[in-house]
Amino acid sequence: MHDGGVTLGQCGWKHGSYVQPVVNRIEKNPRDLVATDWQKAITSMYAGSECSISLPSSIAHHQVLRLPNMSDQELKEAAAWEMADRLGTDRSTLQLEAVRIGSGGDVLAIAIEQSILAELLEPMYEAGLQPTTIESEAMSISRTMSMLHRRNSDQANVRSVLDFGMSYSAFMVLAGDTMMFYKHLEYSGNNLIASIAENTGVSFEQASRMLFSPCDTNQQSDISKAVRDATRSTHEAIATDAMKCIRHYGVTNRGPLSSKLLVTGSAGWNSHLANVLATACNQEVVPTTAEPHIQQLSPEITKIPGWHVALGVSLASLHATQQRRGTDRSIEDAA
Repeated sequence: MHDGGVTLGQCGWKHGSYVQPVVNRIEKNPRDLVATDWQKAITSMYAGSECSISLPSSIAHHQVLRLPNMSDQELKEAAAWEMADRLGTDRSTLQLEAVRIGSGGDVLAIAIEQSILAELLEPMYEAGLQPTTIESEAMSISRTMSMLHRRNSDQANVRSVLDFGMSYSAFMVLAGDTMMFYKHLEYSGNNLIASIAENTGVSFEQASRMLFSPCDTNQQSDISKAVRDATRSTHEAIATDAMKCIRHYGVTNRGPLSSKLLVTGSAGWNSHLANVLATACNQEVVPTTAEPHIQQLSPEITKIPGWHVALGVSLASLHATQQRRGTDRSIEDAA
């Protein structure tokens, strides 16, 4: 459920490569879907009924909490009460998951009202699907970015990730296959498009084409300059926040800093943003499609909004301890 629609994914993983990856997209608000929408989407791609769901911050509340050391069950319950208090609601109305991140007692809590969750799940059950796992979109993305970093020896391999979406963004720091830092960011591709439209006097649709569509040679320099000028302030604000995130991680987590910054998301890669990030963060900035295991994917897959979430959650049943032992298992779960 990503950027105003639903992206479905199915794949396996073996010997460092995806196995038969398939990604499909439903361009419809998740809360408006009915059983026939799900049935139509999964007919051509999905065998089985069990699936995993990844929830974005636009649907479920994401919050990083600082909690004392306790058991997993106690941690989840403490996070639930804390989230209920922050949201001003009754604990019994929330469905919550909590994941430890970093080494300083931070917890990424994801909370959703049970009424909203029931509304999302009902048409899925009617379509014959059996959701077994619900997780944060951030966890799905971190899994996609970490599939080649699952051994114990990889835990010193630190990377930063900027997930730059059309509606919201997030910054993460990963050490091996472990999320060490997470921060929700308000910047979005829609902000960039609105800035282009305001600065150039074109429509929102025209501004979107200017941001994402290739131009012919004669147009390239003029349009590129207009886009760069219109988006500079937003790009600089993103880069400043990214730099602060990296510094905060360095202060709160003892260990090596990230060696490179991966940029992904529906609004993700553009050279203007990459240049500003590289200067502010003093790191190599690369698109996630440059990662070896992602290079193997067809452009038909990586151009679909939310592909990185769908493939990540489709491998949710790969437990972290099994991953680090180097076990390869074929997984077929829908996102």
